[in-house]
Amino acid sequence: MPVDTSERLSTGKIGTTLLRNIVFRRTGALRAEMIVPPSIGEDSTVLDMGSELVVASIDPITGASRKQGWLGVKVALNDVAAKGAEPVAVLVTILLPEGARLEDLEGLVDEIHQACLEENVTVAGGHTEVTPGLQHPILAVVAIGKTKGKRILRSSGARPGDDIVVTKWAGLEGTAVLLMDFPGQLARLLPDPANDEKSLVAEGEKLFAMVSVTRDGMIAAANGATACHDVTEGGVLGAVYELCEASGSGVIVDAKAIPVLPITSQVASVTGIDPLKLTSSGCLIVTHPDGDSLVKAYRENGINAAVIGKIIADARRVVLRESGEEALDPPGTDHLWLARSFLSGK
Repeated sequence: MPVDTSERLSTGKIGTTLLRNIVFRRTGALRAEMIVPPSIGEDSTVLDMGSELVVASIDPITGASRKQGWLGVKVALNDVAAKGAEPVAVLVTILLPEGARLEDLEGLVDEIHQACLEENVTVAGGHTEVTPGLQHPILAVVAIGKTKGKRILRSSGARPGDDIVVTKWAGLEGTAVLLMDFPGQLARLLPDPANDEKSLVAEGEKLFAMVSVTRDGMIAAANGATACHDVTEGGVLGAVYELCEASGSGVIVDAKAIPVLPITSQVASVTGIDPLKLTSSGCLIVTHPDGDSLVKAYRENGINAAVIGKIIADARRVVLRESGEEALDPPGTDHLWLARSFLSGK
């Protein structure tokens, strides 16, 4: 059946069907060096350059208006860390809208510099320009890492019987963005009078400080994980779906077992969103034959973690909710955009 190419695309990630049918069919020349090609659930490529493997990824920052530069570095490095690799460098493209001031540029590069110092990586290059037609700055960050002994974790490594572990709390990044971008609106909506604008911004900044999964990935690699996938757009449920797509497996997820902070639950309640479908940089999805032992390793290192489900041999992909069983669907529009639309009155 012919495809209607005039159909408008939805906000957020391009769907898995379009990726397979359009994007992944146009990937240029095949090179022997590429050992992890583009595929659903694999956010980083891996290149065999001889003595070691090079891990590389790219991510944009489009849904945050504060700390874009800092967040851009952290999110891009998370994809490299999810492969169990050591982050080494970033390349950054900064597109500024017309009318941007020198202080806007200086603020972004200060944030990028600070994030790189925290992660011990260097800014190896990039591109900066003022671009007509933009409403706000757009960043795209390439992250580059290296392996040790050519060992990597893949999203495709999950096996039937593995437990699924998630680190930190669902909706971490999305909650931080909403608290920092809409403190006034949320202060009026949230029931606790202690949630004033200043306290909400401070809470958002605390959550932002947890968006790196560099340590999470290293602990997973050192403790026998079979697969890793960091959680970004689509939230925890979207990341689990992508990991199962990459691994060709089924899954049973217990929604009640997924850690969610009280402030995230409150924000989700007043904006009408699902925190399990809210962008969640800072969370890592890991599969392991003994999830409890991995959770123990994380907690011994001061990182919250929980077993949230199990990889199964058949094709079922289900989420157990209090209301009953539902299908685990491909990630759609991230609920950050739904919350932003609600809070901005659009």
